[in-house]
This record gives sequence, C-alpha cells and structure tokens, in this order.
Amino acid sequence: MKKNILMIASEFPPCGGGGVGRISAIAESLAKNGDRITVITANKEHFSIFDYSLTVSHENLKIVTVYSFPIRKFLWRMRRYIPSFKYLDNYSLWSVLAKIKVNSLQKTKSFDLVISSYPSMSNHSVAFFISKKFNIPWIADYRDPPSFLYDSSQKKQKCFYNYTKQALINCVTTKNAKEMISAGLQVSPKKLYVVQNGCSKIASTINQTNPEDGGFELVHTGSFYENGRDINQLIEAIDSLSTPVKMRFIGDEPYNSTKELLLKINNPERIEFISYMNSDEVLKISAACSALIVIQGNLFTNQIPGKLFEYLALEKPILLISNKGSATHIITLDEPNVIFAEYGDIESIKLGLINLKSHKVVGIDRSKYTREKMAKNFISLLDII
Repeated sequence: MKKNILMIASEFPPCGGGGVGRISAIAESLAKNGDRITVITANKEHFSIFDYSLTVSHENLKIVTVYSFPIRKFLWRMRRYIPSFKYLDNYSLWSVLAKIKVNSLQKTKSFDLVISSYPSMSNHSVAFFISKKFNIPWIADYRDPPSFLYDSSQKKQKCFYNYTKQALINCVTTKNAKEMISAGLQVSPKKLYVVQNGCSKIASTINQTNPEDGGFELVHTGSFYENGRDINQLIEAIDSLSTPVKMRFIGDEPYNSTKELLLKINNPERIEFISYMNSDEVLKISAACSALIVIQGNLFTNQIPGKLFEYLALEKPILLISNKGSATHIITLDEPNVIFAEYGDIESIKLGLINLKSHKVVGIDRSKYTREKMAKNFISLLDII
C-alpha cells in the first residue's frame, strides 16, 4: 500500500554538501515508488553551500519551506560564553516554526510515516513531536552517528537522543548500530536497522581517464580538520617520495599549520587547493586523476564519509588513511582497490603512496555503490514497518 510520508530535512537541495544527497535520493526514490512525499526544509539563507545538481523533482514530491532567521553566527558567539548553547544546532529556531507547520499539515494530510535526517538534531526533534502527538511511526535516519559517540565534550548531549526510543533507527553501518546500543540509548536492538550510504549514479557511469601530462595525480575532496582529518602527514609523505606526485585538495582551504608546512617542503607548487565545486564538476576531476585519498582520524572512527562510496564507484585506486578498526577501515577490508595506511604515521602513509602508484585496478560492479541501490534498500525497510 502506498504511503503518505512526511520527511523532516532542514538541509535539502539546493543545499549542497556530502550528506544532502542521501536524503534527497531517498525522497526521490520513494516518490517514484508511488508514495506521496512532503519534505519540510529550511530557507536558503541557512545554507552555506549550494549544489543544484542534487535538485529532485517528481509529481509525488512536495517541498515545503519553513522560513526562519539563521542563527549560525549568533550561536557561534554565544557558545563562547554560555556552555549550554553548544547543545543547540543551527536549526534550533527553525525547528520551533517547523513543529507549528507540521502540526497544521497533519490535520489535513494525515501522514502515515515520518522520516527525519541527521546530523541536524533539530530534524529529529520535529519528528519526535509529530510522531508522539499523533502516534505516527517514525524512522530516524542517522547518516552520521551521534556526536557524543566520538566527542567526549558532547557526553551530556545523550539526553537529547533518548527520545529516539520512540523511533526505528537507521544507521549506515553495523558498527554504528552497536555503538549506539552500547552508548546507553534507550532503544531496543530490534528497532535498529542498517542501510549503507551511496553515491550518485554519475559516479558509477562516468568514463575514467588518466592525467593528460602522464604524471601521478592524487585527489582529496571535501573538508579536512587538524583534529580529525589532518592532511599535514600526507603532504610530508608526498614530499619525501623520490618521484614527483601532484596533490589536489578540492573543497577546503589550508589551515595555518599547513600553510607553514608548505613553506618548508621542496615542491609546494605540486600541492593545490581548490575551493568548493558542485558534485558533478568534482566527479569529472576525480575520474581523471590517478588515485583518490580518504582521511579519517580518531575523531571520526565511527563515521564513514559519503565520498567513500563515490570513490569506490569511480573504480580508481584509493589510499585510506585511517585507524585500524575504524568504521571506514572495516567497510573497505574486502575492497580490492583500497590500500590502507595508518593515520598519523608518515612512514605508513609513504608506503601506502608507493603501493598506490603500482596498484593495478581490479574491475568491480560499480553500480552497487549508488544511492539508487541504497534507496531501494531503504524502501525495503519501510515494508518491514
């Protein structure tokens, strides 16, 4: 039986970013499946990046924008002086108005199911409100695990997640599900499900080429951070190689310690930083490089970056710089084109780069990594409900 579904996604196209593609693909696939989807999202003023290539449209899909004043800068200032403000997210004010909106919509549309998207806690807050008030089944989709699982400063935030005992919880890996149980969330293991993430169909069909100059070129896309995705060891390892390697970072700017490092290395011109680009343009560059880089340090041991599935679908050699036993390491153990290097260990990274240069790509089924495949699995989850 086709369903009337309410989806709470404060960040939805044209908002850009690694996680937006997951929830938009689920919405589009459900609409194509014949379900009626109403998406509650925020106004564009909240979004820091845009990616119109992620835009979805279907006769069964209706997007409702709830307008509110962005409080990102206000929260940034207040968190410096009032500790309790760090437990609020950028959509906290929006969520208050979104609850009013969904309350009025429920009275006329009678939703059968509500789905909310993390990492915005406010999305789950709105879904909890409508689920409890009208006794509607609820799926809380955790594209990333709750922050208190990997950030000790967020331990008190547990109380904000205990209301999810009312929801069926969907995670991207079995490891994430086990971590959520062990963290003391009041949720039965029987209500925890796993639907792996995915990438755009373009990533699995785009033609791969090699750098035009015949050199060896590495590409890293997305954000990096000193305390969890530090790129400095990678740059030092590249600089120590006897043969030249070009490195492109797409989507972020170097932090101060990286700028200082670039002044000390032998060939800083081989390290290039490119600002944010839409996903289709990034894919073209990624498909034309020699190999791809994934960096996941201790802080992100429970997380799997969405770009990993994009990289796998591109059928390129991948150097994974992470910790043994991390969620990303575990999920790639059987991937023939992934080479592992220990995060924070320059010699291990250097050896990984050497192995990367000599790696012969193994042919795979590229389509199994797509969001379309992921969305089909999500639809199967609804059938269980």
